[in-house]
Amino acid sequence: TVEKDGSSWKLKKNGTLDGTLIGSQTTGATGVVTFGGLAVGIYYVNETKAPDKVYSPVAASQGAGFLVSIPMTNPKNNDEWLYDVNVFPKNKTASGGVILTKMGKCGENESPLKGAEFVLQKKFDDGWKYVKKDTTDGSWKYDVATKPTTSANGILKTDASGTITVTDLAHGTYRFLEVDSTDDPGNSGYIIDETKEYEFTVNTDGKIVWAAAAEGTKVNGTTNTAATITIVNHKPNVEKDVKDRTYGTWRKDSDYSVGDTIPYRVTVDVPENITELKTFTLTDTPTNQEYQSGTLKIYSDDTFSNRILDTYVGTANGDGWKIEFTPADLAAYKGSKIYITFDMKLKKNAVTVGPNGNTNKINLDYSNKILPGTDPNPGTDEIIKETTVYTFEIAVEKVDASNEATKLKGVTFDLYRELDPAATGEGVLTDPVKGLTGKFKKVKEGLTTKTDGTVSVSGLANGHYWLVETKTIENYNLLKKPIKVQIAATYSETEETKITTDSTTGKTTTTTTKVKHLNDAGNNGVFKTVVKNSKGFTLPTTGGIGTFVFTFAGIAMMAAAVILLITSKKKKAE
Repeated sequence: TVEKDGSSWKLKKNGTLDGTLIGSQTTGATGVVTFGGLAVGIYYVNETKAPDKVYSPVAASQGAGFLVSIPMTNPKNNDEWLYDVNVFPKNKTASGGVILTKMGKCGENESPLKGAEFVLQKKFDDGWKYVKKDTTDGSWKYDVATKPTTSANGILKTDASGTITVTDLAHGTYRFLEVDSTDDPGNSGYIIDETKEYEFTVNTDGKIVWAAAAEGTKVNGTTNTAATITIVNHKPNVEKDVKDRTYGTWRKDSDYSVGDTIPYRVTVDVPENITELKTFTLTDTPTNQEYQSGTLKIYSDDTFSNRILDTYVGTANGDGWKIEFTPADLAAYKGSKIYITFDMKLKKNAVTVGPNGNTNKINLDYSNKILPGTDPNPGTDEIIKETTVYTFEIAVEKVDASNEATKLKGVTFDLYRELDPAATGEGVLTDPVKGLTGKFKKVKEGLTTKTDGTVSVSGLANGHYWLVETKTIENYNLLKKPIKVQIAATYSETEETKITTDSTTGKTTTTTTKVKHLNDAGNNGVFKTVVKNSKGFTLPTTGGIGTFVFTFAGIAMMAAAVILLITSKKKKAE
């Protein structure tokens, strides 16, 4: 007789379990094992190990094994004995597969993420264990070692389409865990959520069932057909614009004069998982500009009609400002945009250099991971954007009209800027320059040429300017008409994104830099004009008071001649 001993059946003689272990073998690629040289008798075959795909052991109804008699009768001819016995036990197997798709979402834009890293775990009786695919037989085997760190020991990476395809999974319960960020530079900066577990079960019929807690888009598959899940990682963004002085539109660059107030706008894409972050900080860093205290306001719309978060007014940070948001305060705006407006003033030391200009940077520092635990320190990533304000210079050279090599020192000018006809406010003058009509603003007075005959004014925006000579030197004539100088620079730029990773901290910095192009910008932003003065007597201009005097005198002389002529004729007649 046989009796079950634990999980196996053994021979029983005279009430005592007996039997001798003949040997143990493992099936090869053909599924065959051979036990040879056996004596006549009854043998018990016990299946002790099966691939993961097996969910029903051999002869399950009888336990885990079966008996074989040597010899046994030939089923085709009952008069013969078979001493070489072939048996064909059967296992019930099942396998399934899954496709994980990783998408990155920044604002309204969504795209596949290449190089995102995951590990796969399987649930065993003693807990979750990491599994990796055996390169020899294609099965998934567990490894009790620490978390995988390379592709060789179990790291799975998304491909160019953002997917990881896993096939031939035996029945059981599994889960994906994200362990690192994307290694593709164009997809850096997305926030990793290591608190999420994407759990699924491969049923004994091969169908996949995603756990309710697994986030993303879940589609159950059929036998041996992969089932998909889409996981979305989020990333914030920040943009910075300056108001164009001429047209009032928001753009990446404009031009202003020293002392002008410059309006700025910062646009922030708030990620959908903002409340789970530890850090979300904005820092404004200007060059040759100064933040105008009290001008910072935050809105939920780009028309600036709905003001929000009034408690955040920004703290001083050099000539700029800084806001350290409490992420929970931004919960109402997750997945949408907020707009920050503020004013700067262009300082006296503003740079007049064509292609460089005066930059204004905005830095967004944010948590790059969501980690389990009460107070983890995940580290941060950084996004940097900038705008540029240009300012230009007018350089005047005063020379002798008959010999331009002779430079005139001590000639004095006033400089006016021509304004829009609708301009109003302080400093707006109506027809201040003789011979000109319109509205003007005095930019500088008392500009006096140096020994080399030059004088210059920097910190000027695009526009029409007029030089009015107010004082000349001895023997030279004072100019009767203003001299027009036009600053008409145009500029354009192309953006380049550079991503750097600190080898020590792992912090990723995404910086948008600009290649600037200035057209019609004089000589590196300097617009030069040569003014010529003449020596000698200056005839009165047509229509001047001198003309009136000579005309009156001529008429008087002609009248006297007529009177003399009439008198002379009268005397002759008499």
